Amino acid sequence: MWGRQRFITQGCTDRQRLGASATPEAKVVLYRAPPGYGKSVQVALAANRRDPEHESAVYINGRSYPDPREVTDSLFAALVLYQIEGPESREALKSDTDTIEALRDALFNARKTIRICLDGPGEGADNGDLIEDLICETPDNVKFFIAPGSAGALPRLSLMTGVVTYGADELAFTEEDLKEPEKLGEVTGIGGSEAGNIIQATGGWPALVRLMRQTPNPDLPPESWPETRSYFRDNLLSVLPRHARRFVCNAAMLEEVSAECYDYVYKTQQADQEISFVNEKFALLAPTVSSGERLAMHPVLRGYLRSVFNATQRERRSYVLKRVAFWHWRRGEYLHSINVALEASDHRWARVVSDSIILDVALRQGEIEVLRTWFEKVPVRTIKKIASLGIGYAWTLYFSQQARQAEEMLASSDHPISRGLGNLDEEGWRELVNAIGKATQDELLESETLCQKWIDCFGERNMVGKGAALTCQAFIASSGRRFDDLERLLHRAAVANQSSNQHYAFIWLKTAEIQAELFKGNIVRAMSLLRQANKIAEKIEVPKTFLSKMFGSLELQILHEQNHHLVTHDSAKASFNFALNYGVTDVLWGCTHTYSSFLYHEGFRDQGMAVLEQTRLAACERDLPRLNILIRVQLAEFILINNEELGPPILPDECELTFLPNQNQAIRARIALINSMYRLRLGKQFGVAEKYAKQALQSASAISDARTKVAAQYCQAVAAFALGSSKVAKRTILDANLLSEHLNCHFTRLWIKEALLSLSPIAQDFFDELPDDSGTIATKELELKTEDSSAPPIPDNGHSAITIKQISLLKCVSNGMTNREIAERLLVTEDTVKWHMKKIFSELKVTNRVQAVTEARLRGLL
Repeated sequence: MWGRQRFITQGCTDRQRLGASATPEAKVVLYRAPPGYGKSVQVALAANRRDPEHESAVYINGRSYPDPREVTDSLFAALVLYQIEGPESREALKSDTDTIEALRDALFNARKTIRICLDGPGEGADNGDLIEDLICETPDNVKFFIAPGSAGALPRLSLMTGVVTYGADELAFTEEDLKEPEKLGEVTGIGGSEAGNIIQATGGWPALVRLMRQTPNPDLPPESWPETRSYFRDNLLSVLPRHARRFVCNAAMLEEVSAECYDYVYKTQQADQEISFVNEKFALLAPTVSSGERLAMHPVLRGYLRSVFNATQRERRSYVLKRVAFWHWRRGEYLHSINVALEASDHRWARVVSDSIILDVALRQGEIEVLRTWFEKVPVRTIKKIASLGIGYAWTLYFSQQARQAEEMLASSDHPISRGLGNLDEEGWRELVNAIGKATQDELLESETLCQKWIDCFGERNMVGKGAALTCQAFIASSGRRFDDLERLLHRAAVANQSSNQHYAFIWLKTAEIQAELFKGNIVRAMSLLRQANKIAEKIEVPKTFLSKMFGSLELQILHEQNHHLVTHDSAKASFNFALNYGVTDVLWGCTHTYSSFLYHEGFRDQGMAVLEQTRLAACERDLPRLNILIRVQLAEFILINNEELGPPILPDECELTFLPNQNQAIRARIALINSMYRLRLGKQFGVAEKYAKQALQSASAISDARTKVAAQYCQAVAAFALGSSKVAKRTILDANLLSEHLNCHFTRLWIKEALLSLSPIAQDFFDELPDDSGTIATKELELKTEDSSAPPIPDNGHSAITIKQISLLKCVSNGMTNREIAERLLVTEDTVKWHMKKIFSELKVTNRVQAVTEARLRGLL
């Protein structure tokens, strides 16, 4: 028995979050999950990981017996007694009753902690009642670790107090589990990106994780691995009764499993009984996120069972899929209908599709990727004959960055022979798609005008469209750095979106809000908004397909600025590829700038510039002049830092800046910054360099662009130092560091410092003169700060009278520094420190330094 325990745990380590150390007060730790989730491993580890001086362990593996029902109560009691007291425990026993009573006495009088580890009890007519009695009648120092033989065995245990249950969600591996050494019998841990790929492919199912580490084809879908097919066939299908085997294969063809759907599709009346049996015995179905009444299979298991269905019931496949599609169509679940139609390669239902289906999926749910795939299989002549299809396809094309095709499709939907055109025009669908489509092409001024015109004409009778139009206006305000207008539009659009359950507009509205903070350089606020948006999206059940990718592109930019070490090549590339296919100018530029800078800084300079060229090609093909100019400016900066050309950088002319006023201002700031860097590289004309730096600073300040402001201050400081103004230079660099620290603009500061060091020897002399702690935080502290995702986000201080310098002063006070030490660090006089402290006391309504620090922390200022 103990030999089996040692074999089961070989190559595995104890995940403390699932064992005794995580729940010291628990009387029972219960493991319930489908096969292959490591329940036996956890029970065996509980027996093995103990302190021999203070703990005894009993280990019984019921699965080792040919028939678990042979383990009678008396045999069970004898096995436990033997492991507690040794062979002598049997000498005084004369009957089965004596054995059980002796066990009760031994457990009740035990001095040590006793772990009773049971693998596989609860099948048939075995000793489940005795186990429950022992749990209830023994003292707290007797603890049980149980993996029942079937998922529903020992049902009363779940109702008892002191019982901790771990299900499939808890037993599944996480990325952190895989990164730890020896977790899978490996000598070293698995890298972050590889761990993420493994979890994404397998869902953390422990058996599949191990198979993925063994298969020679890990890049193929997990359900297609020979190892997976053998595992499911031998360990799952072979133990299922014939009726349950047929049921799970049939259920795998459904989008979501429910008794009503199964009975409709397969014309039965026993689905309830089958679902209960499969779940009680094997826990193969779990409630979906959207509804507790509907169930879902693990994606890999579902894929495997579908292949079994296709192999054994090929002739029924098309018929079954059509019934599934029609079931969801009747219930108004149009996205499921389209998914099934895609799988069946059947577009014929498009001829009889109602207007509401395609417009709901396209405009309200925003399933652009699904629709794009489906539309490509529908004949163009069919799309052009049905107005709703043409309009929905045009919307899909606009948001797939295929504007020319979208305009052609939108024009064809206006054809007199198009079915349903009159009803659609009454609600202004064509006009709405055209208005918002202009924004996807970066024709923002025209789009804003058309959206307002549409709201005036159709807004009161088309709430879904109104939410989309207001969201578009909000995004334009964000792109144009009109932050006051943005606040007003955010509230109006949120109301419209909530009233119409507008999921797609919700995603874009939150993107506009987060994007505005990125434009400002307020990385702290951007991360806070991103976390809030994810929580809201989960609460209102926004579809995750597009949401996760769009928010992932924003998270990439935030994490890269906070701590570029947290960004992986795979995540950056995935976000860039998504933005290249589905991102408007601002989203695509943000990902391109981040990804190229990340690659360049990591030493992959050619790859970084190749990313810029790839985006520039897309800008030319799509006729996006602003994106083209942004790329040209970034390329000029890379070329300058790389010292590829000795001549002046090739930058856009003023006459090319024909965009929104603040967009032009942002480009001017970057151009002035590069001109300042170029003068510094020449080793002369430091006055001109300072002039350009001040121009960049002025333009950046006008549009609240903190990141460009920090970079400009760095250039200004080096130029001032070269001109002999050392004190001004140090104060300027201090202000830049305080601002970047306050907003978490860490990569900007790192990038501009390294760029200046590569361009000018004078920069090296300047930075060598600065003290190590001049307004900066240490690298280790930075890493701790950015990796601690559990820390509450710092609220926006935009409405506080406390300045950034005063917050820095408060941080010094909280570290116990005197006024003199603070003055030396912040390069001011002691009188200035006292003046600021009075201002702080007045604003926070306190009377001493301790109260000031406490109140500042309560307000989230520290």
